[in-house]
Amino acid sequence: MKRTRVLAVGVAAAAVLGAAAFTVWTSDSGNKSYVSEPTVQEDLLAPDLSKDEYLSYASTDVFHARVVKKVSQNETDQAGELEQQWQVKVTKAFKGNAEGTVIVNAIAYVDSEGNETAGEGGVALVPGRGYVFAGHYDAENERYEPFGGMTGARLSQDLDSPAKSAARGAASESGETVEEHWERVVTNERPGPPVDDATPGSDMVEAPGGGQ
Repeated sequence: MKRTRVLAVGVAAAAVLGAAAFTVWTSDSGNKSYVSEPTVQEDLLAPDLSKDEYLSYASTDVFHARVVKKVSQNETDQAGELEQQWQVKVTKAFKGNAEGTVIVNAIAYVDSEGNETAGEGGVALVPGRGYVFAGHYDAENERYEPFGGMTGARLSQDLDSPAKSAARGAASESGETVEEHWERVVTNERPGPPVDDATPGSDMVEAPGGGQ
């Protein structure tokens, strides 16, 4: 019997995909044997990641970091899309082993007037600002890939700053700090519903430019 688990990205019921490919782990189990074989697939439809608990569950790495600088950029094969590499300094890893100075791969877009934007569901990276990144580590390219280009990033200035809910950057009603919020999220992570069952709600991922 072959089972496939897909780890991808999304905002509410809509999938938001970047240029990066995502890994699909296929396992073939039977007679008590287990074999994991990684394959790569692009343009995957995504589960609902409208809650941070869903995002954490689908991620191998969740960490807070401060952006240092953009180190490179190139155009993708999609018109108006840019793939950017940013150097960031890890403040704290909530899940996974991110530490020190690492590279985050990001997706940005150029609109019809030539202005660079983060795209739907994403946030723009700015040197000096803090963010929480959730996604996977690309060992081949030695960089972290937030879900959906930048869908898996949250503007979160400092660990002791008031946490923002996923609801369009609104302040968290619980009064949690960024650190408290993500520690709780990782502890209570869970899978989101399938895309067909997902509906937009008050806890949607914050819109581009949202945050503190």
